[in-house]
Amino acid sequence: MRLTRFGILVGAVVLAVAQATPGVAAGNVRVTQDAGSTYVSADMLGGTGTYTDATLARCGVDRRMQNEPTLALDPRNAAVRTSGSNDYCTVPTNGDAWAGFYRSSDSGATWADSLLPGYLHDSSPQGTASPVHQQALGGAAAAGDPVQAWDTSGNLFFMGNNFNRGTENGVSARFRDNTGDVWVATYAPANAADNMTDGSRYVRTVILATNTFGQGSFNDKTGIQVDQTGSAFSGTVYAAWSDFHGSGCNQIDISRSTDHGATFSTPMKISGSICNNQGPNIAIGPSGQVYVSWFGQASGTKGQNTRVEGAAFAVSTNGGQSFGMARVVVPFDPFTSGAFSGNGSRDCGDGPFACPTGQTFPRFDLAQPTIATDGGAIYMAFMERQSSGQGQTAFVKSTDGGASWSNPALVDPQDVGHQFFPWIAASNGRLSVIYYDSRADGGYSPNRAPCNSATGAGSACLAVWYSSSTDGGSTWSHQVLTDTLTNPNFEQFGGRRIPFFGDYIMVSAVGGSIAAVWTDSRDVVGAPDATGDNDNDDVAGDPETGGTCTSSLNACFDGTGGLDQNIYTTNV
Repeated sequence: MRLTRFGILVGAVVLAVAQATPGVAAGNVRVTQDAGSTYVSADMLGGTGTYTDATLARCGVDRRMQNEPTLALDPRNAAVRTSGSNDYCTVPTNGDAWAGFYRSSDSGATWADSLLPGYLHDSSPQGTASPVHQQALGGAAAAGDPVQAWDTSGNLFFMGNNFNRGTENGVSARFRDNTGDVWVATYAPANAADNMTDGSRYVRTVILATNTFGQGSFNDKTGIQVDQTGSAFSGTVYAAWSDFHGSGCNQIDISRSTDHGATFSTPMKISGSICNNQGPNIAIGPSGQVYVSWFGQASGTKGQNTRVEGAAFAVSTNGGQSFGMARVVVPFDPFTSGAFSGNGSRDCGDGPFACPTGQTFPRFDLAQPTIATDGGAIYMAFMERQSSGQGQTAFVKSTDGGASWSNPALVDPQDVGHQFFPWIAASNGRLSVIYYDSRADGGYSPNRAPCNSATGAGSACLAVWYSSSTDGGSTWSHQVLTDTLTNPNFEQFGGRRIPFFGDYIMVSAVGGSIAAVWTDSRDVVGAPDATGDNDNDDVAGDPETGGTCTSSLNACFDGTGGLDQNIYTTNV
């Protein structure tokens, strides 16, 4: 979530995409109802009280950005599911984004939108009791990087971090006062005998690790999973994250809870000598094995300038009490946005964010391999850069517990367009992979970012695609999930001079029920843009995203729709 810590042809293109696919998923549903609705408190969501406040009221009307969505389907009742995001609806009242928490009990047809308790101006009983509220009062007023997982008793575990934006403390440019933490919140059934109430009653938030003030340390990029196998470790909650240091090799840490999220173990480093570690994801094997994947970089032979980067992997066979040696098991060339800037910058916009190529695009540099298992084999999907520069979704599997892996194979190879942010799930004998895909980009070139023309003009060319396999990844079928193409390049961040589209999208599967969530800009209210480049000639205040408004704290954004980035979902 650390963002700086901060047309006419569209209908025809959508039609062409729909006609070129075996099927288009029906019923794209907007999860984040921040236009003429009401965000409810945790107090109201769980039926324990009637608390509301100005922050919740503002979130229901302000039409601001939401990105980096999570999704989890309840194994007791797949009609119940939860989602979350980095929710910027709290910016006007609390000064920064917070973790949005959303719940549906009708298979995603309608959603109750809420916030994780503990935001800066939260005076609810749940909020004031939360340890993250004290962090917010101390300056860590932002929260995000949400991920979620269920147990088999109707409990939902919601993980993320909260932080300040980090200010230099005078020691050196790399030393920053980063306050904040990694947390896991628990939502239980309001009525244990009624699975329609699963995950509705907020119980607690527990802090797993805190940033080291003044040392530039930062805990980031979270992953969570619960053992649902019925093994000796069933019910154990596993939470992993990237621990960045002010200097030196960052690491992957993991913590476990054996008491339904009430307490967590002391964080344990599992990345060994691997560095540049980012984006841990967790899958649980049939006997309670804990498989963890992430993107990492291993140095080569001592004294030689060699290195290997790609999918790193570690496994525990004793319920997360210890892990085997971490290895980069599948080397690959990551498809990341820095290749399109001309100066190595991972995102490009206007003013201080302008890049030599003249392109405008959000960062997509989290090349995390997502992981799943079907009780036998282990599977990973990741975004791989081809020799041409094109980004495509790649797939590997292991049939021996992670000791060896297949060579990467493309899931849905295309001659046109980039693919990025893949996520994989496995259930009921079916593998499911979703990813952004820009095959509808009329100005596509391997050396241009998605939805950028040769002159830097942006367009709505991005769709979410779904690929499935019932033979362990040997063959795949494909369909487009989105019924509207989206433009990822609106400059809605950094004083409205740079885009941001999050770091991931997600698919979740339970039994035969499969659903996906993604970040979408279809609701952004545009305005005339003579240059078609998503900016206003490098002047802050993009006409197509809010007119002359330049500060995200300014009330002139209310109701304009210029910042109306949202989370959408569909059943597959």
